[in-house]
Amino acid sequence: MLSGVLKSAKAVQMSIQIINAFVAMRRFLASNAELFQRLGAVERKQIEYKADADQKFEQIFNAIEAKSIKPKQGIFFDGQIFDAYQFVSDLIRTARKSIVVIDNIISAHP
Repeated sequence: MLSGVLKSAKAVQMSIQIINAFVAMRRFLASNAELFQRLGAVERKQIEYKADADQKFEQIFNAIEAKSIKPKQGIFFDGQIFDAYQFVSDLIRTARKSIVVIDNIISAHP
């Protein structure tokens, strides 16, 4: 606006550069309008799915923390991956009075 008030050659040159900048910006926006629309649609979908995914992850984490999911079978059956640390950890938690280790066999005494 100041370049419109001032009448020097420098002010006129700045005014022309400002107009050229706005013209270039308008051309850029017009030529990339479809891209911006697609990005907007992707962003909206991401927001929708994020809320749904957050809820599902929350359910999974709650189930893991609650340890409500127990295996249907014992610890030794065909095809099952055996986690000795988890087994011993669960066994130790079930002991009420003592834990006896005899010849590398662990047994909890309730």
